[in-house]
Amino acid sequence: MATEQKITGNSSGVELRQLDHQPILSIRENIRTEQLGETMGERLQALQAYLRQSGAQPAGPPFVRYHTFSDTETDMELGVPLKEPAAGEGRIAAGELPGGSAAVTEHLGAHDKLGEAYGRIAAWVEENHRESAGPAREVYYWIDLSKDLDPSGWDPSTWRTELIQPVK
Repeated sequence: MATEQKITGNSSGVELRQLDHQPILSIRENIRTEQLGETMGERLQALQAYLRQSGAQPAGPPFVRYHTFSDTETDMELGVPLKEPAAGEGRIAAGELPGGSAAVTEHLGAHDKLGEAYGRIAAWVEENHRESAGPAREVYYWIDLSKDLDPSGWDPSTWRTELIQPVK
């Protein structure tokens, strides 16, 4: 099982962590940006059903990596970290999140202000003379795949989202 070790923190709310490699199951595909919400809901349900069917055990909350993002289209990967590697099936692929250094910050609340957290990460990377080492990911601590998914019960004011930007 992967572990995360805190290395340093600072007043900007960004810290440097050393991450272990992490086995995952995920669904990755290019989609129209306007379909993001409905696509995420459908994929969360598909991953949850596959976890239950396969017996694979989540090691934490789901995440999204945007490999590319524009006003019209995004290459989006929605996944779940696993306690042990598991085989994928169909559009659900087995994979691994890379280990290494990462700049990490949190955002509390609805995602309309998530850009501020991305701005903190970008400023930290520049101030600390680092470079991106791959796509950032958003980890959704307010989604529990061990329970039935009911988006109507999610209160956006309580959403805790962690942003992780791998760095060189």
